[in-house]
Amino acid sequence: MAVRRLAFLDGGGECGERLRGYDWGSSRMGAPEHWPLSLQVSLRTILASKFPMAIHWGRDLLTFYNDAFAHVLGSKHPGHLGRPVHELWREMWDQIGPIFEHVFTGETYYVENASYAPERGHTQRETYFTHCHSPIWGDSGQVEGVLLVLTESTREVLAERAFVALNRRQAFQLDMADRMRGMASPAEIKTTATELLGKYLRVARVYFTEIHAATRTAYLQGLWTSPDQGELPALPVSGTLDELSPEIMGALAAGRPFVVDDVGADRRTAAYARAYQALGIAAIVVVPLLQAGRVTCALNLTMPAPRGWTRDDIAIAQDVVQRTWEAAERARAVAALRSEHEHSQRAQAALRDADSRKDEFLAMLAHELRNPLAPIGTAAELLRHFQFDEATVKRTSEVISRQVKHMTGLIDDLLDVSRVTRGMVPLKKETLDLRTVASHAVEQVRPLMEARRHRFVVRLPEEPVFVHGDNKRLVQVLANLLNNAAKYTPEDGFVELSVGVRGENVTVTVRDNGVGMRPELLARAFELFAQDERTLDRSQGGMGLGLALVQRLAEAHQGSVAAHSDGIGKGSTFILRLPMTHPRRDEGKGPEGGASAAPVRSLRLLVVDDNVDAADTLGTLLADAGHQVRVENSSRVALDVARELKPDICLLDIGLPDIDGNELARRLRAQPETGHAVLVAVTGYGQERDRNEAYAAGFDYHFVKPVDMGRLYALIARISG
Repeated sequence: MAVRRLAFLDGGGECGERLRGYDWGSSRMGAPEHWPLSLQVSLRTILASKFPMAIHWGRDLLTFYNDAFAHVLGSKHPGHLGRPVHELWREMWDQIGPIFEHVFTGETYYVENASYAPERGHTQRETYFTHCHSPIWGDSGQVEGVLLVLTESTREVLAERAFVALNRRQAFQLDMADRMRGMASPAEIKTTATELLGKYLRVARVYFTEIHAATRTAYLQGLWTSPDQGELPALPVSGTLDELSPEIMGALAAGRPFVVDDVGADRRTAAYARAYQALGIAAIVVVPLLQAGRVTCALNLTMPAPRGWTRDDIAIAQDVVQRTWEAAERARAVAALRSEHEHSQRAQAALRDADSRKDEFLAMLAHELRNPLAPIGTAAELLRHFQFDEATVKRTSEVISRQVKHMTGLIDDLLDVSRVTRGMVPLKKETLDLRTVASHAVEQVRPLMEARRHRFVVRLPEEPVFVHGDNKRLVQVLANLLNNAAKYTPEDGFVELSVGVRGENVTVTVRDNGVGMRPELLARAFELFAQDERTLDRSQGGMGLGLALVQRLAEAHQGSVAAHSDGIGKGSTFILRLPMTHPRRDEGKGPEGGASAAPVRSLRLLVVDDNVDAADTLGTLLADAGHQVRVENSSRVALDVARELKPDICLLDIGLPDIDGNELARRLRAQPETGHAVLVAVTGYGQERDRNEAYAAGFDYHFVKPVDMGRLYALIARISG
């Protein structure tokens, strides 16, 4: 029934009309004309106010409010008019209830921008209010109700929060740009990017993965782990994406990020939750980078516990991927330009040096050729103008003969170097005992040693040391080294030749206490026409071809030669290294003449070479020798195969197109399944630098193509034994 007209209920719009039309007489409040004066005054105040205001009266905290407050209530209006407040805010009463208890003690409660999540309509979202709860004192002097005045500040709070986030994001982007600007290494750029992003988003791990779309495989790069996360399981060097969800590759290929808040609850990853847990991952974001329409790499964010990733998290990760790629591309371009410039400068310097040495060589060549021509010309004149007895003619003829022989030797040296440099000298290789080769070289140079009264020491091992080479050319190599030592060691000096074994190599060391070499000459000792400054008498003679010939012939035998000197007057040391071989028990058998000696036991072998014919041929020979052989032509596929095969020996080409052999060796060493395998380089790169790089990458042995199969069988036999 309608309430009779009462002044304190006048006005108030919709809420005033509803209050007047409410049947208060049948409620616990009773008729309005009997309501306490303090309630009447408070009601008149809120109904006249344009600010959201409400009254919660009595111990039941019955609710009265104005039209402005009705807008705050949303769908809760008008059903909660006159009902207890705990029913009005049941979804957050544990947060609001203590406020009313506090106000009933007589204290006002005021707070700005407090966060609540009320149900208003069919949704419940975070909302912010500035509000004041004040006590309403009754006639008895006791608190009888609570007056609530509030203002919603959600829009202002979110705007301020967005402004702060924007400033923080811009500061992060500026910091990243500044840090990357001076970096020249793509790897350093990736490492820095993952660390900065990890700290900014407060995640456990950030890392890049190189994506191989054909095999759906990801390769780990630039891992950063938060120091605050404790110990997390190690991530594998590579892994197949389908093992974590078949939907990942599809999303990445389409350029979409793969976002999972909880791997155990997400339908795409729930079946693979154990695989994620083994990696310490409960939430993950994978953001792809597309180049020319193909996904090439991705940025990964992970957490060990579920996390609700925000749009800002995804956006900043996408921004970092793009910025990192652009910075890495700039670094590569700058490095390429710098390398090209440095190469150009080195080439120009080399041309100037070569031109200078060419002029010096031509002048020296003219001098060397005139030396024998002078006595030849003089002898011819004597024979033409004078009559001599038979003995004199014989002596004159011997002069001509000796000088012609000397000139022939000079010309032969020139032709020899030319042929060897162009690879036109055929080598007749056979299994040789290097002690015999050394003895032949010693025979050639001993007369010179004796003529200069050198103390000449020869140290040879008691047991045979075998190499596979051309006897004539190896004798020439050792003789050149010994002649060089004899010429540049003053009379009554010391020269030593020693032969030994170091690892898989035979070493020949020629040491003297002669004039030594300056550092600048030592750096180019094996270059053509390289000689130190000579006196006018040219007491040492020669054209600077001997050591160049030594180096070319050593390389033709898959060996190397190095020089050392502590300086002028401190002598020189030359070390020749040649691959050691082991003679077959039956010279008629082997890879060319029949079956090789049976291995002690069958081994699991993995052969990787992009040359299909070379890989298949080598694999067939090894399989015929009784081994289990797997042949692959791709490094990436070989990595996956190796984890399953667990090979005893991996024979890897170096010049592979997708991942080069040295990087493949490093990744095999990093995999627990292949970390202890014997790694053998089988390559066309045979320089000393190439060997050193291979050993540094993790290779145990280095074979140069075409492979000496006898030596390879011997190596495998030792490993299998």
